[in-house]
Amino acid sequence: MDGIIDNDLIVARVRALIADAVRQPVAAIPLDARVDGSELGIDSLGLIKLTVRIEETFDITMPDIAAPGSAPFGSVREVAALVAKQVAARQAGGAQ
Repeated sequence: MDGIIDNDLIVARVRALIADAVRQPVAAIPLDARVDGSELGIDSLGLIKLTVRIEETFDITMPDIAAPGSAPFGSVREVAALVAKQVAARQAGGAQ
């Protein structure tokens, strides 16, 4: 994604990507649902695929959430916040 993106757009797009990954309507994806737990039914392979889709969509690099000992992915809202942080760093010319 090129240009400046606001947080609301990032949240909406991340939520849509997650909804697509679990084959549910966006409205069925609560912002507080844990992406890395059983709430949404995403297994470890699904998390890897979701991470790749997020990276490609936003042109960022996400942490390897499927690696043993890695920090949990958290809620939909937390994933969107992480994406927003990565996008802001990229837009500022830095890398994280």
